[in-house]
Amino acid sequence: MNIKDRIEQELSRRGMSKKDLAERLGIPAQNVNSTVLRNPKFEVLERVAEAMGIPLSVLVDDGSHGVIIQCPHCGKAITIKTEE
Repeated sequence: MNIKDRIEQELSRRGMSKKDLAERLGIPAQNVNSTVLRNPKFEVLERVAEAMGIPLSVLVDDGSHGVIIQCPHCGKAITIKTEE
């Protein structure tokens, strides 16, 4: 599962909208897609997790102990593995 889908799944699970997330992050609602959902930096993921009141591991571990992000330079898929 990619990070965009994972964030959207967790927002839905918590009954939050993208607008709610934007307010908690202190960014304009129209920036959620470009800042948060399109290959976010690790620091952004940390802020998103904090804004949602969840551990970062919830966003980066979908049960398969990894998440796929896209390299901002070459566009290649990068799998980030997590350990318990």
